[in-house]
Amino acid sequence: MIRDYIEITRLFNMGLTGVAPVLGALAMWNVDTLTPLKLVILFIIGCFAHSYGFVLNDVIDIKVDKLSKDLIARPLVRGSITRKRAAFFAVSCMIGSFLLSLVFFSELGSYIFLILILLIAYFIATVYDIASKKYPGMDLFVAGAVFFLILFGASTIGTPTRLAYIVALIGGLQVLFMNMINGTIKDIDHDKEGSANTIAIRLGANIHAGVIALPLSFKTTGYLIEIGRMLLIFIPFTPFVMRSWDLWLWQIALLVILEVLIFVSIYKLYSIKTFDRSRIRKSIGITVIFMYATTPIMLCSLNIYIALVALIPPLWFFCSNLVLHKTVFEPKTM
Repeated sequence: MIRDYIEITRLFNMGLTGVAPVLGALAMWNVDTLTPLKLVILFIIGCFAHSYGFVLNDVIDIKVDKLSKDLIARPLVRGSITRKRAAFFAVSCMIGSFLLSLVFFSELGSYIFLILILLIAYFIATVYDIASKKYPGMDLFVAGAVFFLILFGASTIGTPTRLAYIVALIGGLQVLFMNMINGTIKDIDHDKEGSANTIAIRLGANIHAGVIALPLSFKTTGYLIEIGRMLLIFIPFTPFVMRSWDLWLWQIALLVILEVLIFVSIYKLYSIKTFDRSRIRKSIGITVIFMYATTPIMLCSLNIYIALVALIPPLWFFCSNLVLHKTVFEPKTM
């Protein structure tokens, strides 16, 4: 039973959402107010928010998910957890995050503002879960939820700076790519069969007799999202954001290498013609690992140890897969 609840949270990519509010706080780096304990609490709050979003999504999309034989490993699909219990678990995670946020209480006015940001993140995530398959463009809502989750982390330190907003936009674009591009390719079989009304489907993404058809408009959309995210990664190195920003040659070189690897990974993902969920999962995992490493590397100019945050998502991904699925790149519940 415990394993079922762990699996329904999509443990394999929980580390990605968990670091969202942490990165927001790190973008506001202040050694007088930021402690390792507070960073850990922010990470847990991010994990709770992640669990709420994915569990609620499974509760709402259960009928569509059952159309795919590859998703039988999901607890709700195989019936090991009821929809009622799953919904209760999701709400419990949300309540847990609000209780943990009391750690950042300093004075009533600022705390109300802090809670308001977290509420907005949950509200937007809920709208996405309810309407993601019904209306096109809902991917923007889940991206917005992560945007506000990152701003929540920044607001635990003070009023968000321009750098914090840039980090929030980067996080939002990453999630937008994951949902609109990665998610479409991964779920194209049962989304099409379930008549999902998404932007990707509207653009012509399709599958017929096991062959994936991705139109140029869909591919271009993915590349444009990544180009926008890439530009945001390099903006902090200009006087517009940080006039005293330390610039290291290795840092720029590493970011350039990571961006090249990201575009190569996207191209390889687009090149998959025959629907093979196992291969698609591996390709998505590699792309996401490269993508999520860029922000911590960029923030190294504030403190070199921030680079360690880049290790959390891949290590979390590998370890959770090994423990739950005896594999490295193929989470069965993706």
